[in-house]
Amino acid sequence: MTEYEIACQGKSRFPTWRAAKKRANQIRREGGPAMRPYPCDFGPHFHVGHRPGHANYLRHGQPLEPTP
Repeated sequence: MTEYEIACQGKSRFPTWRAAKKRANQIRREGGPAMRPYPCDFGPHFHVGHRPGHANYLRHGQPLEPTP
């Protein structure tokens, strides 16, 4: 996989930070995880991702071990 495919492909793209923030807020209101907008490294658009410390998985689909 290329860097672009890992970082961008398959993710929703938003034309502005404001549009991405609106979607992040909508996800949270609907009971989803804490999300934040961030700029794409490969284009003039934005993505929505988990806030630091709020992801419940690691990259490549490996689940996190529950903490005791």
